[in-house]
Amino acid sequence: MEHRDIIREVKVDPGLPIVQALKQMDRAARQILLVTGDDGLLLGTVTDGDVRRALLEGVNLRDPVSRIMNRCPKVLPSGSSADDIRKLMVERSIKHVPLVDLQGRLVNVVIWEDLFLHKTESRPEKVVIMAGGKGTRLDPFTKILPKPMIPLRDKPIIEVIMERFNRQGFGQFVLCLGYKAEIVRLYFNGNGRPYDVGFVQEEEPLGTAGALSLLTEGIRDTFLVTNCDIIVETDYGQLLDYHRGNGYALTIVGALKEFVVPYGVMHTEENRFWIEEKPNFHFLVNTGLYVLEPAVLELVEGGIALDMPDLIAGVQTKGLRIGIYPHHGRWFDVGQWEEYQQTIKLFENMELTG
Repeated sequence: MEHRDIIREVKVDPGLPIVQALKQMDRAARQILLVTGDDGLLLGTVTDGDVRRALLEGVNLRDPVSRIMNRCPKVLPSGSSADDIRKLMVERSIKHVPLVDLQGRLVNVVIWEDLFLHKTESRPEKVVIMAGGKGTRLDPFTKILPKPMIPLRDKPIIEVIMERFNRQGFGQFVLCLGYKAEIVRLYFNGNGRPYDVGFVQEEEPLGTAGALSLLTEGIRDTFLVTNCDIIVETDYGQLLDYHRGNGYALTIVGALKEFVVPYGVMHTEENRFWIEEKPNFHFLVNTGLYVLEPAVLELVEGGIALDMPDLIAGVQTKGLRIGIYPHHGRWFDVGQWEEYQQTIKLFENMELTG
């Protein structure tokens, strides 16, 4: 893609509301926005890291994007050599370098992948998929098939999840099974996949976290846990770096979710009264994707039902650190009919990419 096309995708006005800027960032999929004035001057940049900090701080998403931009980004003069750009990227641990002219006007932007051969490296972390529930919200489908085998296009949802992890280098999966486990085992029986699949099985329903007690012998390092009915489009490597860099024992991936009240909401304040028509609100909601350290498994008793909120509370009580990783991109929850049907429609019009 020509640099002019990239700039057009990622350039925004400083007055653009943050919520609209996030949508543009997601569409461009470049993990950066370049904030420019009418005269083309580069005013600042907004990266994924800036967005995560803003969401954690509870910034009003109706505020202008200039509120969260980095006003002193690392830039280089237009015409800088590839070696100079590589050096800046490595020394400053950045993946985007805007190039400006002598007046500070934006000329180009160079992205890490433009200069470094992008190769997916194998990752050692295991991915644990909680796939033992009955999936009652998807009745009557799940009276016949277990929830992880519900199809998305031509594959079961659990296989779609695994393939997306595998595209980012993850090759070791552990499926926690329960309801109709034999169907899942039969589907994954045999070779032919570029990743390894192991199984643990609960004899009785153990809740959304209790099956982790079955993993104590096979987990020695940081690992990921995901529900079998969600897809989060994120860079899992960055998620792991965030988790380890902050010294968390458990990191929860929270997605930005918009909720619209379909009515006029009435407000009163002293002697004032007004109606706000169909207001919308944004919250960070739990996606069902987590990063855990092995120490957390010590808090899960064998054979005892335990749900994830209770495990999280136990981690806090133990004095271990818990973090939230804000995610503002796409994510899909196919655990209920309405979301499942919407996801099917969306997948019919897009290629599944990692």
